[in-house]
Amino acid sequence: MSSTAAQLPNETLCTIFEHLTPGSLFAVLRTSQRFHLVAERILYASITIVEALPRAAPTAHRTARLAKTIIKRPYLHEIVRRLSIRWQTETGPRDEYISAAEPVLDLLHSALQILRHVEHLDLALGLAGGTLDARAILDDCRFPALNVFSLSGVGRGSMSPKLSNAPAAPIAWFLEATPSIAQLRLLDCYETLALSPEALPHLAVFRGSAIAAASVLPGRPVQLLGLVGHEFITERDLQRIAQASAPVRYLDLSMMSVTPILLRDISRHLRAVEVLKVKLALRHTLHFALSGIVSPTEPIPALHAQPLPLRF
Repeated sequence: MSSTAAQLPNETLCTIFEHLTPGSLFAVLRTSQRFHLVAERILYASITIVEALPRAAPTAHRTARLAKTIIKRPYLHEIVRRLSIRWQTETGPRDEYISAAEPVLDLLHSALQILRHVEHLDLALGLAGGTLDARAILDDCRFPALNVFSLSGVGRGSMSPKLSNAPAAPIAWFLEATPSIAQLRLLDCYETLALSPEALPHLAVFRGSAIAAASVLPGRPVQLLGLVGHEFITERDLQRIAQASAPVRYLDLSMMSVTPILLRDISRHLRAVEVLKVKLALRHTLHFALSGIVSPTEPIPALHAQPLPLRF
């Protein structure tokens, strides 16, 4: 390490290192003990792990190593601000994956219990349709500063209870205990969430199924809504979605199949929408005239054809 670099305060080094790529930071780690301590704080402030898990090798080794590192190094507990774990699994039965995932999830659960300063938590485990319950990961976890929370790949997902013995993915207990959440993403939750009126007072962004949205939005200031799943949304669900304490102004329907009839129904209930993002299925554009998308007598005011600025 040069004498000039040795004279720089840690704050200056931190500002410099923040502009480096992860690969460069790993090289810095090996330069000196002082550089190691500064660079390590930057590396662990924002952690993203994406693991492809084929059936031949279903164990998430990188996730396990990360959890062990966090558990063994107490000084990291206050550093981690953003954590994203995404597992990419193959389709088919979940049993093999669940048995391989259980010891890894035990480690991850232990790590999450001590990461009390996390502000952004994204867990996409790719195990929907299996027996994995959200409590196996989040039980007794407290995140008083959590702003963005995303959970998918647990519970039975979009499968009907009549066709699957997998449990539902109850997460209301965690949401009740985390009032700081402002952005919520539950892509595999197709159940009603029993939330008290006091829960999630700061929620501004929600992405999930219409069933979940109908139980989350009433009484909460959600202005940005993204819906996923099936193309059919009941009038009752739309009525409840419209009961948000602030009008929904940004609506993203690009992750579901949209019909002109659905858009007509939405125009009746969500009349304050200003930005709309849709992906029309070809079979619908062939069978329906575009004039049926929005009723001429009930237009959506101030509707603009521009990309929806979703931040997930």
